[in-house]
Amino acid sequence: MVSPSDWIFIILAIIALFGPYIYELWRRNSLAPKLKIRFYKKSSYIILSLQRDSFSIYFEVNNWGNSEAKNCIAIIEEFCFKNEGGNFIKVDSFPAKLLTSDSSINILPKASNFFELLHIFKNGPDKMNSRIYIEPLVNYKQRKLNPKVPFICLKIKIAIYSENAKKCVQQIEINSLGIWREDREQILQEMQVKLF
Repeated sequence: MVSPSDWIFIILAIIALFGPYIYELWRRNSLAPKLKIRFYKKSSYIILSLQRDSFSIYFEVNNWGNSEAKNCIAIIEEFCFKNEGGNFIKVDSFPAKLLTSDSSINILPKASNFFELLHIFKNGPDKMNSRIYIEPLVNYKQRKLNPKVPFICLKIKIAIYSENAKKCVQQIEINSLGIWREDREQILQEMQVKLF
């Protein structure tokens, strides 16, 4: 039969053996960076070019954790667009890395960084197209580096990878009339965005 003092000794031995591991696990989880992808239609997430016939749309990556997210890169895992027949076409250049000014980005705790998702430009008198600037992860000759697609209906699956944070994934569906407006605010108002 085990006496109460033996139980106390057993409990103290368990705490001595597993306590540091449990503490380290708790500390790692509580201090770890935590990433979230956000996408807004607000004009503050739009960068206008000097020409009046194009602009860029950005998405936000927010680190709501308690430490810096190191070496973050944005990967477009899937990219589909709807053709004139109403069918989704999967672009074969993906997965691919989004091109940014730096090869990788550190995001401070409680801070954000912005990645250019699409460059929208006028294509003809009243139509518009979109272009995405990427670096294919597998470099085949038949893959396009900067595919141009109609800006009508897009499905994009984005993943953010970091050296010290969990992978963050967001699927975005953007629907647009595909009609160029001189007032970019009107283009944004006509856009419909769904996050999955």
